[in-house]
Amino acid sequence: MARNRYSDDEKDTVKISTSLLKRLFKYMLPYNKLFLGGICLLVVNVLISLLWPLITQWIIDDVLAPEGSFYNNTAVMLTVVISAGVMLILNVFLSSLRVRTISKLGHNSINDIRNEIFAHLQTLSFKFFDDRPAGKILVRVTSYIDGLAGLLSSSLIQLFVDFFTLVCIIVILVSLNWRLFLLSFSVLLPLIIFIMFMRLLIAKFARLLRTKASNRTAYIHENIMGVTITQAFNRKDENLSELDRLDGEVNNVYFKQHLSATSIIPAVDIFSAISIILVYYVSIGNIEQGTMTLGALTAFCAYLTRFWQPISSFMLIFNQFSEATGNIEKVFETMDTPADIKDAPDAYPLPQISGCVEYKNVTFSYDGSENILENVSFSVAPGEMAAFVGPTGAGKTTVVNLLSRFYDVSAGSVLIDGHNVKDVTLSSLRTQVGVMMQDSFIFSGTVIDNIRYGRPEATDEECILAAEKVYAADFIKKLPNGYYTHLDERGTSLSSGERQLLSFARVILTDPKILILDEATSNIDTQTELLVQKALKEVLSGRTSFVIAHRLSTIKNADKIMCICNKGIAEEGTHEELMKKKGIYYELNMSQYNALSNK
Repeated sequence: MARNRYSDDEKDTVKISTSLLKRLFKYMLPYNKLFLGGICLLVVNVLISLLWPLITQWIIDDVLAPEGSFYNNTAVMLTVVISAGVMLILNVFLSSLRVRTISKLGHNSINDIRNEIFAHLQTLSFKFFDDRPAGKILVRVTSYIDGLAGLLSSSLIQLFVDFFTLVCIIVILVSLNWRLFLLSFSVLLPLIIFIMFMRLLIAKFARLLRTKASNRTAYIHENIMGVTITQAFNRKDENLSELDRLDGEVNNVYFKQHLSATSIIPAVDIFSAISIILVYYVSIGNIEQGTMTLGALTAFCAYLTRFWQPISSFMLIFNQFSEATGNIEKVFETMDTPADIKDAPDAYPLPQISGCVEYKNVTFSYDGSENILENVSFSVAPGEMAAFVGPTGAGKTTVVNLLSRFYDVSAGSVLIDGHNVKDVTLSSLRTQVGVMMQDSFIFSGTVIDNIRYGRPEATDEECILAAEKVYAADFIKKLPNGYYTHLDERGTSLSSGERQLLSFARVILTDPKILILDEATSNIDTQTELLVQKALKEVLSGRTSFVIAHRLSTIKNADKIMCICNKGIAEEGTHEELMKKKGIYYELNMSQYNALSNK
């Protein structure tokens, strides 16, 4: 069971810092041409837009004013109008090209992030997935990364443009009238204090919102996966009530975060208005005294208004960044989760094996506190069939999972042909160790694609032969398009037995030297099981096999049967030997026999 349930708030392990932004920025570096192109287009747009107040000043002072050098000059006005039209068209064209360039840059970067986290997830051990609800993992690969698209598509580059715009405007304002600039700049200090306070509040609510939304997603995912149980037990009303509670938590935090975020822009507008009022108040006397022209005042106020626009943009980007920071944290936290099952630095490919397996004093614990297995030792010769039986939860599946390194032993060692499984590469190990689990997962796609899943290069003929070996061909041929029938996710159109036969064909196609069957025939009817048992004699010939079987009748011919109980091997021997001992194995057999007899 996952330790972090859908209702458990995830702890934030990464602090908001510029290092997150820098790391995110690195994903844009491979697309430096798009990045530089977007920057250049934005700079040109800014420079063109900054010309308008100066042109306005010139028109007011030199063209429209009677004392101007070009007063009532029609040719000049016509030139200005044509030039303005050309500049406007050029600016629109460049803006369109800029949006296209930056959007391509952002979405390419997003794709790289998604591919990286998806690839990393496939390297993590079973333990990572045991500890987390699937919905909380899913949301990191989907909506969390989607939430970064706007940040990378425009906001990060817009930060550069806003900074560049501010610098240009400050230079122009100082050159126009440095005294007025200092006066208008005086209102900035209280605004900064207000923004810093709201920054902390917004960041707090953004993190909390992300956590509550993650809980809701995990709950929805859990209920979609368990919809058949929900309907069978008529849990619709209770589930809707729980979702309503989770929605309430999300909405409550959202409104607080939204209110905090939207309060900044009005604050910027208020301080902007105050600064412009101060400028007008002081400038009236300057105009009357002739130390300042009306055009200069108009241009100054226009630039002053533009001065506050980048600050407002900073706030919008900051709000967006605050909302996305929680997403960034969890995405990078997942990427930074070390793969505890990985190749050793000096790992080597496992040579072609004969199939000799040995467990030496193996101890294992899932959580590091309570051992599931203690000092387990046994050996299986090449070509032998070893079976594990015992009570539910005794550790049968755990034993075979250690062989494929789905988990690593806490102590001791697992050897294949004398090679410690921790010393060889995972790829070479799992290529030669085939596993068929009780939960036969069928992927969306055709029947033949599902058979080919573990060996993509296999031909259609090889896939069909594998299906025939396990007697899956009989039901496949009855499907609408045979081997090319399209199956939905989890193979819902197939019976449990058919899904397991298909999974069995998938494993056989890989031709492993060691084959693990974990309750592989538990959902197959008796008639189908007889066919599979017949196929197994041929398929398992020359292979070392480990079988965990619910039906003890399927393992009577095993070379070695081990009863797992009390953290170790309680009994070991052949079927006949263990029946004579009249111990645990005998009791299990008799209980199954009596149960069948009473039907």
